[in-house]
Amino acid sequence: MTATTHIAVSCLITTLTIQTTSNDLQRFVLVSGASLLSHFLLDLIPHGFIAKPTTIFKKLWPTVVELLPGPLILLAALSLYDNVMLFVCASFFGILPDIITTVYYKRRQLIASVPPLLYLHLLHRKIHWFETENPDGSCSYRFPPLPLLAGEGVFMLTIVFALFKQSGNLSL
Repeated sequence: MTATTHIAVSCLITTLTIQTTSNDLQRFVLVSGASLLSHFLLDLIPHGFIAKPTTIFKKLWPTVVELLPGPLILLAALSLYDNVMLFVCASFFGILPDIITTVYYKRRQLIASVPPLLYLHLLHRKIHWFETENPDGSCSYRFPPLPLLAGEGVFMLTIVFALFKQSGNLSL
C-alpha cells in the first residue's frame, strides 16, 4: 500500500483511540501497535506501486504522488482533532516498515546492524508475498499495478471519508 493509505488508516485508528477512556500512555501504545499491525495486515493484500524502494527520491513525480497526500491527510486530521503527538506517532508507526525497507535498499549495512530493524524488514518482505526480489535488487510483481492502485485508491478514499465523518465535520 502507499504511504498515503497507511497514514490515513493510522489517523482513523487514532481518532477511534482518542475517544476511549484510556490514559495517554495506553493510547500511545495502542495507536503505535495498531498502526504497525495495520501496515502488515494491509500489505498482505496485493497492491500496486507508484515509487519502489529503489526508485523513491530518484524520480520526482512518483515520489510526490507517493509521499505528498499522506502528510496532507495527517494535517487535515490535526486540524480536526487534538493530540498532535498521538497522530504523529501513529503515522510514523504506520509507515515504519516502508521507511525501514527504503533505508535497507539504500544503506543495507545500517539496517543489518540493528537486529530489530532487520527483523521488521524481513517480515515486511515476507508479507509482500506477491513480489519477488530478483538477484539484481529489482522486484517482479505477480499482478499489474494499475488495477490494484485503483482499488487501493477507492479503499483510501473510504478511510478518509470515515476519518472526516468521525470528526462530525462531514454530514450527508
